[in-house]
Amino acid sequence: MDHDASSKAGNSNDVQDPFRKTCLIPYVDAATAPPAVREKLQVLPFRRNIFLLLGHSSGLFPPLMGVIGGCFDSNVRTLPLLDWQLIVLRTATTLGAQYEYDVNRPVANVYGMEKAKIDAIDTKQSAEDIKSGKGPWTDRDRIILRIVDEQLVTYTNEPETIQAAKEILTVEELVEVLIILGTYALIARVIRGLKIDDDAEIPGLEDMLRKSVK
Repeated sequence: MDHDASSKAGNSNDVQDPFRKTCLIPYVDAATAPPAVREKLQVLPFRRNIFLLLGHSSGLFPPLMGVIGGCFDSNVRTLPLLDWQLIVLRTATTLGAQYEYDVNRPVANVYGMEKAKIDAIDTKQSAEDIKSGKGPWTDRDRIILRIVDEQLVTYTNEPETIQAAKEILTVEELVEVLIILGTYALIARVIRGLKIDDDAEIPGLEDMLRKSVK
């Protein structure tokens, strides 16, 4: 099959891209991307390299953005905002996805995640310590982290963990923990596998987050 014919619309050629220094593939050119991809890329008023990678999957990117966008919206998301961020930051640090951490840490800051909790995430407090009661965590935090930690090691959970979770979380919240964890683990794998570049600094980011995240 001819290479040009098999290329996805919106793929950039290997021309000089000032935003690309480490990434192993070009970023999508929003100007030439398929309309459904271009529409989703225009949701945010600033550039995020991760979306310009995910956008290469022109069929899967729009529905995936629906899931990601739902995390930002309390009218869609069941879990409280800081539960969502706890899952994301623990996933990012465990999987070594610094970009994912750097993108989400400002959200946690803006919406008041306690410094002690952020410090514990930054130092990668062990799953054993968290389960044993150490650290700044509430019972709710601990069970969420326990679910996340087990999943990232074994891709499953112990039955007693799920039973303990059902005493604190609703069934809807429990399922959403797993969905969010899986979504951000997927993103972390794209970040690491393709060696994404850091985003440029975004002036006024915290104000924009206050307006766009619910």
